[in-house]
Amino acid sequence: MKTKDILLIALICVNVSLASTALALFVADAEPVVRASTTNRFGDYVIATGPVANGREAVLIIDVVAQRANLYVPAAGARGQGVPFELKSSRNLAIDFKSGGAP
Repeated sequence: MKTKDILLIALICVNVSLASTALALFVADAEPVVRASTTNRFGDYVIATGPVANGREAVLIIDVVAQRANLYVPAAGARGQGVPFELKSSRNLAIDFKSGGAP
């Protein structure tokens, strides 16, 4: 065989292996996997922050296991690090969702 033929066969083999690797990667990711979900559960909490009124911020903590939502706001006059929070509202989500009504 000529060197040109050996080189052509080698390039064909490389292309076939690259194509099969690309196809395997495409098929493996065909259905996306939720990467944030783990079997180790560290608290089962959902936390969101946002403004509530007059430039005041609030923290909403949802305890998935206890099915409760708690709204915390910084204590009046508190500033800086180590701000104490006050519980402003607490809801039982199981009852709220069962009734189907607005909060």
